[in-house]
Amino acid sequence: MRIGVSPQLTLEAAILRRGGFPDIAADASVSELVYVALKGREPAGEEKAIKFTVGDANIHADRALEKLRLVAERFEDEQQPYLPLVLSMWKNRYGAYDHLSRVKEWSVGGTDEEDGMGVTE
Repeated sequence: MRIGVSPQLTLEAAILRRGGFPDIAADASVSELVYVALKGREPAGEEKAIKFTVGDANIHADRALEKLRLVAERFEDEQQPYLPLVLSMWKNRYGAYDHLSRVKEWSVGGTDEEDGMGVTE
């Protein structure tokens, strides 16, 4: 979540802050983000609170929504390709289903080091 790979919690907080949940007022403050790991054994679940070194849940929610908006705007350009691997840390890995997206075929192109989300944490 901190590097922008898993923004689900922060985007959900952004939805909440903008009135996306009927029983919660728009502009509500988010006090904490918590992952809940469900295992199906003892213990059945475990909460893991997200600790931010800079800012709070509200700032990170707003930031995640802005990054999503910027990514969506990129795809208004018909020439913008949908790349299967945009983070440089994964460009040299080959996953079990990458052959379906033809990663090896298309990865022989340029050396674009852009992370796709503009995340620098």
